[in-house]
Amino acid sequence: MTRLRGSGLSLLIDNRGFRTLWLARTTSYLGDVITATAVVLYLYDIGATPTELGLALAAKALPQGLGPVTGTLADRWDPRRIMITADLIRFGTVGLIAVALPPFPVLIALILLKGTLTTCFLPAGKSCVPRLVERSSLVQANSLLGLSRNVALAVGPVVGAVLIQAAGARAAFALDAASYLLSALVLFFLPPVGNDHGASRRTTRFVADLTAGLRYVAGHAVARAVALCLFLGVFFAAWDSVALVFLIKDDHGGTDTWVGVATGGYGLAMVLVPLLLALTRWQPSGPRLLLIGLCCSALGLIAVGIAGQLILIVLLYTIAGAGNGLENIATDTAIGQSVDSDKLGRVFGAIYAPVFLAETAAYLISGPLLEATSPAGVFLIAGTGLLGVAAVAWWLLRRAEGPPPYPHARTPRRTNPPAGVVTARSGGPSAPPPTSPP
Repeated sequence: MTRLRGSGLSLLIDNRGFRTLWLARTTSYLGDVITATAVVLYLYDIGATPTELGLALAAKALPQGLGPVTGTLADRWDPRRIMITADLIRFGTVGLIAVALPPFPVLIALILLKGTLTTCFLPAGKSCVPRLVERSSLVQANSLLGLSRNVALAVGPVVGAVLIQAAGARAAFALDAASYLLSALVLFFLPPVGNDHGASRRTTRFVADLTAGLRYVAGHAVARAVALCLFLGVFFAAWDSVALVFLIKDDHGGTDTWVGVATGGYGLAMVLVPLLLALTRWQPSGPRLLLIGLCCSALGLIAVGIAGQLILIVLLYTIAGAGNGLENIATDTAIGQSVDSDKLGRVFGAIYAPVFLAETAAYLISGPLLEATSPAGVFLIAGTGLLGVAAVAWWLLRRAEGPPPYPHARTPRRTNPPAGVVTARSGGPSAPPPTSPP
């Protein structure tokens, strides 16, 4: 297994294991986004009600709550096998949707199954990265993976929409199924990255491993701080999704084009930040990068709230996008740099599991808050909340981060003087100083 220090480009060129993982995850990222877009457009085209559409989105998000369970699986078995199995079953699941276009209850069940498999894939994939590259190169490695994810978020909806419009829903679902099959084939070339304990451990130990992982997160200073900051950061950052359109169209008289430009600028910043980090050799610690990202997101949202012109709103909104991109990289880097390798799956599963609850709570709160205040007020409150999260992160991570554990200099071992020799410390005459060699 090749391990290098350097830029992200050198990782892709020289580290075969990481290159294989990056190609597989890039493919599966694209498939995830295409499916999400295709499901929404397909349900709309067949006349689904808003309630049914909400149920479909909930079926996609609910399995994220199984993160601690699927993370335990990633620590007990070879993550490579988990990812291949998840991809092959996702290929069959989405392929069935493409062939049958099933009725709504069956479609919901298949979406729920696919969401569960994606939740199995996530901690297994994330736990592989610190095992394939040096921990000092995790910023570059996670930047490349973040770049793939953000490009998929930007390109996937377009691909899914164009396919449905040009060739129908079957074509979009078929392309998604093919992406999972390709990801599984690529992963066959990934070397084993974990110990296969499944055959040697008894099933009754699964719950013990699960609870041990949760206790580890609760007792690990960095993991605990990152989990709290991730939950609160997502909660406050999601408010802008509701307020942005009202800020641009109602408060400043902008058009749909301005909303699209602002959203596109946010997404472009999320792409450029990991790209720049991947091309450099800068190796900051994950906690430090997390603080920078939270501050950028907070200041960007506050600046948008006080901006008086549309062009300023668009430009300043990119600062929040850059901060979000940094936060995504920093979260995985901080965990990879500080967590024991045999617990990576459980920690990743545990910290990402509550994210969907934070998003749901944000959407439920931001609407009434917008009606009670104003779009600009929502941005200001959200930015201020993120500044508070950054302050909490600084306080928690400052206590967690200490000086490197360099070994202390050993003190000379005291020996008893030979019998009959009186030392100066015992009150007798001092021994003469040693003579210098000629």
